[in-house]
Amino acid sequence: MPDNDLTGFLLIGLVIVLADGQVLYRGARRYLTGPDGDRTGSMAWPVVTVFHLVAFGVLALLSVVGPQWSGSAAALVGRLGVFLLLLAVVHVLTLAVLARGRQDRIVEARFQEREAERPGAEPLAEPTVAPVPGQEGRHPEVSPDLGHHGPYRA
Repeated sequence: MPDNDLTGFLLIGLVIVLADGQVLYRGARRYLTGPDGDRTGSMAWPVVTVFHLVAFGVLALLSVVGPQWSGSAAALVGRLGVFLLLLAVVHVLTLAVLARGRQDRIVEARFQEREAERPGAEPLAEPTVAPVPGQEGRHPEVSPDLGHHGPYRA
């Protein structure tokens, strides 16, 4: 690839990757922020960083692969087309990772809400083991015997 084509391809690719990364980052922060306004968008930063690394790697590989694709405007457009298709795949994978993180957070929040609503969810105030002889405390209760053939005999 002539120097002008390589420079143009890399500059156009860098601008596209940076713009797409910013769109992903800003959207991911809003997407991962809960309805109650808690800021859990911190997961967006590492995911978008991985997106940038993969996209820049694809850009670098496409700039050196296929030396017969050089010398014309059609070759530059062809490389950009392949790059945009691969960038779309990376973008979709990044969105899938973000959706998975959001779904995990929603499930965890609902689980915690259900646990808080359960009537017996509060921890026991007293220990459930028998106290040491001479120590004050409540003795554990045993379930009643099922007839006179059970394991518990008084």
